Amino acid sequence: MSQDKTEWSDRDEEFEGDDADESSSDLELSEDKFAGLLVAPADWTIETLYRQIGKQIDLDPDFQRRNVWSSKAKSRFIESLMLGIPIPQILLSAKPNSKSSFLVLDGKQRLLTIKEFLDGTLPNGRPFHLRSLRVLKEIEGMSWKKISEDPELSAKLLNETQRTTVLRGWTDESILYEIFYRLNSGSVKLSPMELRMSLYPGPFLKFILRWTENIGPLHHLLKKRNPDPRMGDVELAVRYLAFQENSIPYKGDLKVFLDSLCEKYNLRFDEIDFEESVINKLSILQKSIEFGIKTFGNKYFCRKFSDGKYEMRFNRALFDIFVYSFSNQDFINWSKDHAGLIVESFQNLSSNDNEFLRSIETTTKSIDATKYRFEQWLKVCREISGIEIPRPVIVER
Repeated sequence: MSQDKTEWSDRDEEFEGDDADESSSDLELSEDKFAGLLVAPADWTIETLYRQIGKQIDLDPDFQRRNVWSSKAKSRFIESLMLGIPIPQILLSAKPNSKSSFLVLDGKQRLLTIKEFLDGTLPNGRPFHLRSLRVLKEIEGMSWKKISEDPELSAKLLNETQRTTVLRGWTDESILYEIFYRLNSGSVKLSPMELRMSLYPGPFLKFILRWTENIGPLHHLLKKRNPDPRMGDVELAVRYLAFQENSIPYKGDLKVFLDSLCEKYNLRFDEIDFEESVINKLSILQKSIEFGIKTFGNKYFCRKFSDGKYEMRFNRALFDIFVYSFSNQDFINWSKDHAGLIVESFQNLSSNDNEFLRSIETTTKSIDATKYRFEQWLKVCREISGIEIPRPVIVER
């Protein structure tokens, strides 16, 4: 099956609602974990917030470029501030072992917009001029530099207060993840990778963020023309590396699995040749995706096959097993001349093994489901090619 020629662009609905994605069900929580949590509300001025960004408030410049808001939305936000319209609170958390350094749980786009406007520059390097304003027509097209020449006008922004709440006293990162999931349970889902980057800052995560800014097969798979603001590209790359890493067994908790990979690679990234080894693995990932798209077609690769047809929704559980098998050099060499047989074998497995189908559609993060889908797909690979591909390390807790 050849790659389809369909146009693609930011079709997020294909990539949401997947049980193999991270969610609050991964967390082990009890009421006592929240016992020491302190919530301190405050009203900070916009000027105060601006001065703290990059100092006390951590908005790492390596992932500031992953903006979700359009320049029009940013202009409207600045207009709202100057009109004194109530804005949802910004939620910060004190960093571990620090009383005056904060990471952002909710409000990143608002803080980024404040910083960009007062700095005068958008992420693409263009000057930040207010546009498409609905009320303050007199400042349409103005930059902060122009507005600041008028003390009364500039005070409308700098002296405006923004409700800001700071969380302190937490002792378990799962509390922050739970709050993060609850804050982002609406129509616009944010990736837990964003929080992970704040909790585990280090050279590996800075590297993987930069690496995913190079548009390639991973973005074609996600139907993205640009790096994903929700960091789905980063998440899939980290998932792939985690299942390739034999020293980190999968124990049924996806959050811990990915956290462990990031923590381990951050510590090792300064070792001689380690970065090069990660680059080589990611290069194999890109080739695996490229082969999968060529074999199944971009509409069908990593999609569930059921009742004789493919579903539209992207399936992360299938992504894990496909790119894992296609990363085996012997198997990929064999596969190049047997693409049709691979597609046929996957369709037969999906049609004849109900347990395999369940392992990619419900409770997909459980140890049993993860182990079963890897074992059955790798068994199929062995039967059609004669090549043995070792299963990832998946163990009981």
